[in-house]
Amino acid sequence: MRAETLRRHIDLHGWVGMISGLALFVAFFAGAVNMFHHEIGHWQEPHNGAVASADLDMQVLVDHFTAAHPDAGASPFYLIPGDQPSIMWFDKSQGAGAWQTTYADDFAGTGAAAPRPHSGLDTFIDELHYQLSLPMVGLYLMGIVSVLYGAALISGLVIHWPKLKKEFFALRHQGNLRRYWKNLHNLVGVISFPFHLIFAVTGAAMGCFALLSLVLGTLVFGPQMQGVMAKATQAWPAPEASGEKVTMAGIDEYIAAARAQVPGMELQWIGLEQYGDRNAVIDVAGSVPGFVAHHSHVMLRGDNGALLTVTRPGARSFNHAALSPIYSLHFGDYGGLLVQLLYFVLGLLGALLFFSGNVLWSERRTDRRGPSRSAAVMLRLTLGVTFGVMAGIAVSFIASKVAIHSPWSAAVVMAEKGAFLVTLMIGVLCAFRFRPLATTRWWLRLNVLLYLAVPLVQGALEGFGSWSDPDVLMVNAAMVAIAISLAAVDALRLRRLRRAAAHPLWEMPVRPVPVSPGGAGLVGGD
Repeated sequence: MRAETLRRHIDLHGWVGMISGLALFVAFFAGAVNMFHHEIGHWQEPHNGAVASADLDMQVLVDHFTAAHPDAGASPFYLIPGDQPSIMWFDKSQGAGAWQTTYADDFAGTGAAAPRPHSGLDTFIDELHYQLSLPMVGLYLMGIVSVLYGAALISGLVIHWPKLKKEFFALRHQGNLRRYWKNLHNLVGVISFPFHLIFAVTGAAMGCFALLSLVLGTLVFGPQMQGVMAKATQAWPAPEASGEKVTMAGIDEYIAAARAQVPGMELQWIGLEQYGDRNAVIDVAGSVPGFVAHHSHVMLRGDNGALLTVTRPGARSFNHAALSPIYSLHFGDYGGLLVQLLYFVLGLLGALLFFSGNVLWSERRTDRRGPSRSAAVMLRLTLGVTFGVMAGIAVSFIASKVAIHSPWSAAVVMAEKGAFLVTLMIGVLCAFRFRPLATTRWWLRLNVLLYLAVPLVQGALEGFGSWSDPDVLMVNAAMVAIAISLAAVDALRLRRLRRAAAHPLWEMPVRPVPVSPGGAGLVGGD
């Protein structure tokens, strides 16, 4: 390869990685935690060891819900099966509205809804992953970042492919810490390259789909674009209310009809649109094991359960056949627990990859006069955001449990998001106040303690017997695994410092004092 071509790829890889690195760190770390999205949804609810107040089947739950919320049927709502069935619905009673969850034991024997606080922790972690918890622009921003991420992956492969055999597993001390960071970065990147390519392609597809569809669809279809988009992306067009109230077929009848069409389907949720109206449509959604694109939808009439259409593996439109594997590959929901755990580990390694990439960029921007101001700012920003995000997620978990068992349980969602934001701001402020080496030392250890504290706080408030619940145990085990991973990173940091002096950038005070080329380098203190 020509030296000029290689140099351009190195520059492209460095700049693109630096620009998108922090956003990708947040997406990957939150994404690793979000691999247990279903389990977090169960973990976040209060566990007091009491038996559910009502043993309701799904049909009785729907009946109680529609009686308590007569206008809910005008908008789609979703019935989630399980040990304790629940309904997700959009509440428009306050402001712009928000998604709410109603559980079977929210209803007493009379069918009256009992006031009960609910957490939004699972939704918050999910939003943090795919849109940095930024409304409106976050999804599009992450789509663009995913495109940059793909460019960094390709350029990185071009750089390291000629010397792949020589550098593979070259994680050893070679005179300084910067070389160690480089070897670590290359090792993680090369090993996990296929998976990162999957994340980059699928992330870009999901993040940029709406934007590209809006631009290109308007140019091609003009005013008909909205109808064409709905037909291409929906399993069945959204029904319009007829105004005629009719009796609905039973939930059990919908499920039986769906399983007759898709044998072996594992039920995931049931979507109900215009429920109670003659034009009601029921979407029985599930999964067919053994397929990457495993999602299935059986669309039925609400009044009599008659079949409208089926979307399943082997029977899809071209558009659905293209989109279904994108979602499955990105979220890792196609291979059971093994793939779930694999994606969890890859998410943590991906976060380490982007952190080490930003550190390498900062250390390379150092001349003979000492670290440059831009390098110092980038390193401090990287430390503040990474440590702040990790600590913020742990504090959100702790705040969720503390708030939901406090007199202020109605504000649990605000407590979860507020705790994250405050912790993130403190992390960034500390990174710009103290030397990077001190920031790394104390915040790494603090994060270890916080993630160990999550299961302890949950057990102390709700009883350690709640750990017998598989979902609760899974989330607590994930928190402990993250704590162990961070403790291992801290141990590696100490080991490297014993073998080689830290790069001058790590000891740089907040306000560097310029020195002559022959000077000692950096003077002054915090």
